[in-house]
Amino acid sequence: MAEKRADGGESDAIAATIDDRVETYRDRLFDLLAQPSVSTTGEGMDAAADLVVDVLEGSGLDADRIGTERYPVVYAERGPEGGESAGGSDGPTVLFYGHYDVQPPGDVDAWESPAFEPTVRDGSIYARGAGDNKGQFAAHAFAVDALVAADAFPDVTVKLLVEGGEESGSAGLREYLGSQPAELADVDLVYVADGPRHAVAGEDGIRTGVPTLMYGNRGVLSVQVDLRTANTDLHSGNFGGPVPGATNRLVELLASMRADDGDGIAVDGFHDGTAITDADRELVAQIPDDSEAIREELAVDRFVTEEPYYERLLTRPSMTVNGLSGGYQGEGMKTVLPAAASAKLDFRLVPNQDPDAVFEAVRDHLREREPRVEVAKHGTFPPMKTPVDTPLAEPVLEALEAVWGEDVVELPVLGGSLPAAYFREVEALADVPVLVVPYANHDQGNHSPNEHLDVDCFENGIRTSARVVRSLGER
Repeated sequence: MAEKRADGGESDAIAATIDDRVETYRDRLFDLLAQPSVSTTGEGMDAAADLVVDVLEGSGLDADRIGTERYPVVYAERGPEGGESAGGSDGPTVLFYGHYDVQPPGDVDAWESPAFEPTVRDGSIYARGAGDNKGQFAAHAFAVDALVAADAFPDVTVKLLVEGGEESGSAGLREYLGSQPAELADVDLVYVADGPRHAVAGEDGIRTGVPTLMYGNRGVLSVQVDLRTANTDLHSGNFGGPVPGATNRLVELLASMRADDGDGIAVDGFHDGTAITDADRELVAQIPDDSEAIREELAVDRFVTEEPYYERLLTRPSMTVNGLSGGYQGEGMKTVLPAAASAKLDFRLVPNQDPDAVFEAVRDHLREREPRVEVAKHGTFPPMKTPVDTPLAEPVLEALEAVWGEDVVELPVLGGSLPAAYFREVEALADVPVLVVPYANHDQGNHSPNEHLDVDCFENGIRTSARVVRSLGER
């Protein structure tokens, strides 16, 4: 599929080159998808890192595998003259970030085709990692290949950083970035292609993906809460009433963190640092309101807030009880007074919230009300935000509009979480724009059975990355 708004000259040559080589790119992607790389278990991770090096080098970049205490990161670059940058170019440097690790397949019987046997069905590539994130980071490498093959590589230095632990906490990435790597000192833009494109409802009410640019991401704090109220389960008739039940007490504790309106979070110190700019509010107000289509699609009877859907989603933090356990869970009834109960929660955080400070506030809130409660932190990603007026958004917007032939929807942040904020820990990147530009279809099913990446999204992702590199070279 050629660019929908070809403007002649080198752009046409690049589009034609991608058309000629797209089958090769798909084969290379299939090699990546066929290699298991499950960071939570370690399955296939060592071989996957080597394969990423091979694919990047095969696309014209110099690539290195960098060991960490967890899983390797792969760093690659190509300067304007080919190979490693000698530091003599006056052109800009773009760093593309991605990850080669994937979620576990889960229930193998729920997959229509095996998770690590990539298959094309109905215009989509089905495999674990197709969209999250192998198909998206590979698009950057194939864009470099196409620019080189078309003899159209501009005065730009392209760098790729592909980690192996995004699905399990990004420990290796944090270790690498914490070393203040010299190879990142000249980066002008960090570009993240991850997650699904934003979806909007058409006149028929069906939601479809559109070109999307996001200026950051919400953070996440994952917490487990455990409570024991007695040394054994008890008979609810003989003890219920005067003796506390763990399940009842845990539900009371969780409810105490809810504001009276049932939506806000009533924890002292939780909202410290939160702020939304007027520019962010204006951006949110321009997002098409398809909340009614979302409600009908999900068979939800009502939303829990009267605020506009995207204002609530993207500008305020949230608390979700991911799971509850305790007491009898078998068939029928058992009149038991449970002695132990547990809950798993996540808190989605907005820019300027500190996950560690939020955890302390939540822990203090719960322990003040119940000294026996145990509160454990299971993981965090900090929120991250780039000002929406950054000049480096312009070449990205131009590339998205040219390739996809549609207006771009801009979001102040991604509703989900990414490790993008960790780039701020590199002193040289403290003020560098970080932009999130997802290429995957909105219904990719990442983390679910039958994850898939639409073929046109994969191909247009390559075109978009190539166009961004070209546009940066023309600035």
